[in-house]
Amino acid sequence: MIQSKIPKTVQELLNEFIRYNFYKIEYKRLARALEKNVDTIIQRVKRNKEYFDIDDSERPAKISVKKGIPDIYFYRDRNTCKICQKQVDPNVLELRFRNPFQSDKYHWNNVLSVCNECKEKKIVKIKKQVKTPQRIEYKEVHIRWGSSKDPETGERNRFLEFDELDGREYFPLLDSDEKIVSKAVVDILNYFAADDWEVIHMEVYGETDYEVEDFYQVFFKRIRDKRGD
Repeated sequence: MIQSKIPKTVQELLNEFIRYNFYKIEYKRLARALEKNVDTIIQRVKRNKEYFDIDDSERPAKISVKKGIPDIYFYRDRNTCKICQKQVDPNVLELRFRNPFQSDKYHWNNVLSVCNECKEKKIVKIKKQVKTPQRIEYKEVHIRWGSSKDPETGERNRFLEFDELDGREYFPLLDSDEKIVSKAVVDILNYFAADDWEVIHMEVYGETDYEVEDFYQVFFKRIRDKRGD
């Protein structure tokens, strides 16, 4: 397995940020996820400031991952070229942008790891834009943890379910075989992204003990042509 240049202690933290699509995370949530005490997480972040930003303006303080550091993108992509899907040494990977003209071009969804052989291949075909009347739609979604009893084993299976506040209440994501597939928050975010919904804000609520589960409040928007969907 190809090793990353990032220290193991930082990799543990990054795994949690990758799990939550690089949104800001509180110290307490990181400590709970890694089964460490809060002081350990604080010291680990402060010792590796080259990888993290600390937002002290929020209470409790939240941590985010610094954008624009190649090794972080390579680690997220598991040292794999996102064009040919080959796993290579990180020394031969480079960053490419889906849209090089995007204002925040180092946004996590806009950056790809590519190898030397693929770095000249076209990623995005830029088309001449024609202005059309548009409308902006907004959606609020609540996500929470749920569980069900396996009829064969009797074990409790945990999953995430969501409510679009449209009167249908909470329900999980199901595949074609009616099996629950929403095991992580990113599964639900990707479900909405497939329908052009973009996350504009997400809040995570929860307590420090293990008896109270996290609750997620997510706000989406999408832009649609007025003359047709």
